[in-house]
Amino acid sequence: MFARAYATSIRPISLGRQLIGLLDASADHQPLSGSYVIRMQSSDLAAFVDVKAHLIRELVIAATEHCEKQGYEYNEPFSVVLEDDEAIKSGTFQISPQLTPKIVTQPAGSTSASTSATSASPSARPIEEVAEIISTPVTAVNAALVLSTGQRINLSGETIKIGRHATCSVVFADSNVSREHAQLINNIDGWSIVDLGSTNGTKVNGVKIVGQKLLMTGDELAFGTSTARFEVS
Repeated sequence: MFARAYATSIRPISLGRQLIGLLDASADHQPLSGSYVIRMQSSDLAAFVDVKAHLIRELVIAATEHCEKQGYEYNEPFSVVLEDDEAIKSGTFQISPQLTPKIVTQPAGSTSASTSATSASPSARPIEEVAEIISTPVTAVNAALVLSTGQRINLSGETIKIGRHATCSVVFADSNVSREHAQLINNIDGWSIVDLGSTNGTKVNGVKIVGQKLLMTGDELAFGTSTARFEVS
């Protein structure tokens, strides 16, 4: 189901972690840039062609939620662009703020002074020092669920079923959890979660999921009234 014409050692979870790391490294230059570009070789980029829109959306959500949680200021809604760059070593990527200023069409009769004032506004200035992060190839990801009790359940295999029934891989003795509540799926994009038609639904970071949801490290999962945290190391 997840076979593609091109393989790459770059994992989506790696992109998300490095983007968050760049935001933290740039925190002294607030407000942060909202526009970022991820560069990699065309062969690596081709591996994401059929999930590009989904991947970008998840990266934008992760960046936005991280900044809100940390109290970081950013000068515009987040956006991420994927570009090919043959100068970059295969299996690696670079993330940096997009420093190209946006072109704003001025309405008829407007003065150049207003344009100058806008461009001089501190909140509109891009980060002057570009922080560049180069990842090393990722061939394996160690993922786990950390329960509210502190118990750590390492994830392996292709699927992990979660529920109240003893046949599930992760069992919650909770009447608010359905017998077969949700399922974790390990695929080329990383670990995802899907609700199995449970009575009380499955939530990620407080939001009830619909369909399959790609997970990022630190995501808080809720199955009825039982909770767990998804972690990648």
